[in-house]
Amino acid sequence: MKRLLVLFAMLLCLPALAQMRPPPFMGGVPGLNQMRALDMQRHQARTLLYREALEELRRNPAAADVPECTAPAAATLCLAQPEAATGSGRGRRLALLVGNMAYPPPIPSLDTPGADIARIGEVLKSRYGFEVSLLRDAGKAAIVAALNRMARDARPEDSVLLFYAGHGYLLDDTKMGYWIPIDASVKTAAGWISNTDISKLLKAISARQLMLVSDSCFSGSLTREQKVGAGGTPEEILQRRSVVVFSSGGEEPVSDEGHDGHSIFAWNLIRTLEALGGVAPGIEVWRTVHGRVTKEFPQQPQYGAVLSAGHSEGGDWLFQRQ
Repeated sequence: MKRLLVLFAMLLCLPALAQMRPPPFMGGVPGLNQMRALDMQRHQARTLLYREALEELRRNPAAADVPECTAPAAATLCLAQPEAATGSGRGRRLALLVGNMAYPPPIPSLDTPGADIARIGEVLKSRYGFEVSLLRDAGKAAIVAALNRMARDARPEDSVLLFYAGHGYLLDDTKMGYWIPIDASVKTAAGWISNTDISKLLKAISARQLMLVSDSCFSGSLTREQKVGAGGTPEEILQRRSVVVFSSGGEEPVSDEGHDGHSIFAWNLIRTLEALGGVAPGIEVWRTVHGRVTKEFPQQPQYGAVLSAGHSEGGDWLFQRQ
């Protein structure tokens, strides 16, 4: 009976719990233990919030899966398939940044993704020569369609950077991670995007240099396949297919509070990219961002290779200033 009363009380205050945010940073983060406790309370509240969708996934692990496209330009929601591609000419630098903020209740809104993708996009364009596309408050179909377009357009000699900022969730028992798009429901997982489908979409993009940056809760589950080690020279790295994921945290909740209207992860990534000179492999950028984030907040940015998407041993992403 006592457990039922506690559960009932949590359900009554669920919207408030789910909306709880850490206090804004003012000269540092006071009380990391308190911050950890607050984040775990938020995670427990969101587990209750998503309970119907999570129960569906336990009954049917494929509830969020998207079918593969049967035609190159299929109009229905489907995943593009890898195609044989031949390179020609000088490689382009292409970036697609997705920022989801205005979630409809009862899913809590987020404060920083819009500012994060705008600033990161500006840095990528002005300092690194990227052609940048921004996608704001996007549903599942819009995200999948944008990634499918990238798969159709990208050539092997291109460098492609993808960025997602928004809600995410990790199913505790299966360790499967999900993005939660703007039109997702708490009652069904049909509108969620699974790590399995994210890996398939990465595989369909033929660019030799491919990085996904994911700033969402439990995004570290995307990096588990293999850690990235030290590669060779830039020339050697560019000959390999590199598919890497740079996440804002491991398998723990992450904060969308930070500095100057940015998440703590995005703010430190921006600072690092602005200060970078010349050429640097992604693992070095990760080390810098990881060190800065962990000094301020109890989350652990992760960096890993996605073998299932075609990553080659010794590959890595190269950040190259113009």
